[in-house]
Amino acid sequence: MTSLTKSDMRNAVNQVLKEMKDSGVRVADPKKLQTDAVDTMTFFPFLRPASDQIQGQPGTLLKLEGTVQMYYNSAGYYVPIAVFLSGDHPMRPPICKVKPTPEMMIKPNHQHVDVEGIVYLPYLHEWDRRSSLIEMIKKLSEVFSSDPFIFKRPPQQQQQAAAAPPPNTATANASKPAREPHTKVKTPKDGKSIHFRSAQPPPAPTESVRSLGLKGRELAKEVQTKAKEMDELDGVLENSFRCPISMEIMSDPVYAADGHTYEKVEMERWLQTKTTSPLTNEVLANKGLLPNYNLRSQIKEYQTRLR
Repeated sequence: MTSLTKSDMRNAVNQVLKEMKDSGVRVADPKKLQTDAVDTMTFFPFLRPASDQIQGQPGTLLKLEGTVQMYYNSAGYYVPIAVFLSGDHPMRPPICKVKPTPEMMIKPNHQHVDVEGIVYLPYLHEWDRRSSLIEMIKKLSEVFSSDPFIFKRPPQQQQQAAAAPPPNTATANASKPAREPHTKVKTPKDGKSIHFRSAQPPPAPTESVRSLGLKGRELAKEVQTKAKEMDELDGVLENSFRCPISMEIMSDPVYAADGHTYEKVEMERWLQTKTTSPLTNEVLANKGLLPNYNLRSQIKEYQTRLR
C-alpha cells in the first residue's frame, strides 16, 4: 500500500468533509475532525479515509478503514477494522467495527465485539471531547492481546460466506450501534489481503486434563473442548509472516531501523525514494537492514507444515 503524506491525508479528509456538508450534515468542529483523523492515520498507516452511511445515523460519516497490527502471544496480526466519525465529533463517540473478510469469523459471545463486529469498550462508554481515537484503537488492541475476537472460518463456512450477499440493513446509536449497510466505497487493498494459518491437529490429552478425574464421555468432551480452544487460537489471523509493504509472506525478512520486519527486496525498494518508516512515517535513524533469522526459520517451518 502506498504511504500517504500528511498533506495527502488532509486533502482526502477535506474531500469527505465536503461530502458530509453536501449531504446536509452539520460538522461541529471541522478542524478537530480533520486533525484527529490525520493523527490516527499517521499512527496507524494502513487506515484510509472514505465517506459512508449507517442506518440510524444522519447523513454521511467519515470512515477510517483498513488494517491495524495487533499482537497476541508476541506475534503480530493484521486486523481489519473501520472507525466511523459523525459530524458531532468529538462530542459523540465513534462507532468502531471489526470487518472480517469471508475467510474470517467473529468469536461468538465475545465480551467486547458482537456478532456483527461492533466494538463495545469502557473507553467508548466514557467518551468525551478529550478522548482520543488512537487511544481507543490501542484499547481494542489490548482486548485482542488478551482475548482474540476474530478467527479463521472453517473451509465450508468460508465458501458459504463468500457466496452470501452483503448485509443491507443496520441500526446504530451512540450507546449501542449495530450493523452497517453495504458500503459503496471499496475496501482498502490491505483489508482484503489477510490470510490465515492452517489449523493444527487436536493435541493429545494432557496431564492437566487427566488430573481432572474425568472419565469416559466427560473426559472425551473435555479433551475436545481443549482441542477446539487450541485449534481456534492457532487459527487466529495469520502470523506476522507477511511484509507490511507487499502483504506477501516473506522469504528474506529483515529488521529495519524502526524495529519492524520487512521483506528485504521490498524495503530496499522503499528506501530508494524514502527515509521514513513504512509503518510509523517517522524518519529512520539509518537505512541499515539486518536479517531476522528467527522469523525466517518460523516461516520455513510454517510453509513445511502446509505441504
